[in-house]
Amino acid sequence: MSEPAGAGRRSSDNPTGRTGDQFAGPARAARRKGPGMDNETLRKTLAAACFALAAVPLGASAQEACTRYTVQPGDSLSSISRSAYGDYNFQRIFSANRAAIGGNPNLIEKGTVLEIPCLDGQLAADAEVAEPAAPATAEVVEEAEPAVEVTAEAATEPAAPSVAPLEKISFITGDDYPPFADEQLAGGGIITQLVRTAMVRANSGADVSIAFVNDWGAHLDTLLPSGAFDATFPWSLPDCGNLGVLTAADAYRCTDFEHSESFYDIVDGYFAMKGSGLEDAKSFDAFLGKRICRPDGHSLAWLSSSGLSEPDITLVRPVTVAECFSALAAGTVDVVHIEVQVAAEALDALRLKNDAIENPNLAHIKTLRVFVHKKNPNAGEIIATINSGLAIMRQSGEWYDIVSAGLLEQARKVAPKS
Repeated sequence: MSEPAGAGRRSSDNPTGRTGDQFAGPARAARRKGPGMDNETLRKTLAAACFALAAVPLGASAQEACTRYTVQPGDSLSSISRSAYGDYNFQRIFSANRAAIGGNPNLIEKGTVLEIPCLDGQLAADAEVAEPAAPATAEVVEEAEPAVEVTAEAATEPAAPSVAPLEKISFITGDDYPPFADEQLAGGGIITQLVRTAMVRANSGADVSIAFVNDWGAHLDTLLPSGAFDATFPWSLPDCGNLGVLTAADAYRCTDFEHSESFYDIVDGYFAMKGSGLEDAKSFDAFLGKRICRPDGHSLAWLSSSGLSEPDITLVRPVTVAECFSALAAGTVDVVHIEVQVAAEALDALRLKNDAIENPNLAHIKTLRVFVHKKNPNAGEIIATINSGLAIMRQSGEWYDIVSAGLLEQARKVAPKS
């Protein structure tokens, strides 16, 4: 685990692997102002919408993707994704079936019915949904509230102190974490759009700003503790109930920050070269003695919780995800441990999509959240506001609309060129 200059006792893991040493001088920020859903709620679109994007070469026809599928013996989410879309990236299926699958993407029971999203990320409607009947226009007579006697004692009781509404909330995120956060992506990436929209839906009245500062390590180590910004995203939260097995940097995330509800559950996978035997290993014991690549700054919580720590493994920590996969192809590492969605673009750029295979049996689910430092006097109110807006979005279906659009943007980018 690298430690940015001045980090002292700890180093904040960052999702891109960039460290403070690479960003000499003041961090440059481009400020921008802005703004477990159940499947029944999501079933609101027509199957015809899938055919509009049938020309996008994703490896399967819209009819194959835009349907329901009953899990058969021997199926895995990876194999189902391969059949539907031509790749092993099962995140879109997992996101659409979170309630049915549960917390472990490796365990899907035979007979489970899965929604296979259309190529545009929408879910097919298997039945017409009747429009709700208009409410009867009957006159409503409000009952008079009973009079309440106010005693002299109650009248003199001091009122509870009022909390001044937040006037401004400043968020910070960074680039090079597709499809979740990157200034070059539509709306700044999936999580950026979700956070911005959640603040609008919460109707807090606060002036919201979102800045991109690519020194990810500085977000948790200096920028939030110093009060330069109020909140940062997207950060994964380790198992805070088991601090004893966490690194200092991971424990710091638990002890020094308030956390929002999960904006997105992501699969952290293990990739190995086809034919190595590691691509279909059934136990983490198969990785003991191996060289595992995890980009510098990414959390080690899931490795350590699986019994994969030095000296039982050799940990290789380059700066970028691409360097990990280049090393895998060159045979200088045996396994790459990285988020499935983040891996997709690196594999596409390196033309390794058919050679570096995600292990379908071993994976972790982690949650991407907003963090606010506990020193912030408004920490509780900020988190409550964010959670309120997120709940509204999940209930209305807006969360799924934003997520599916972001995944579609990435799918188009990494689609095979015809």
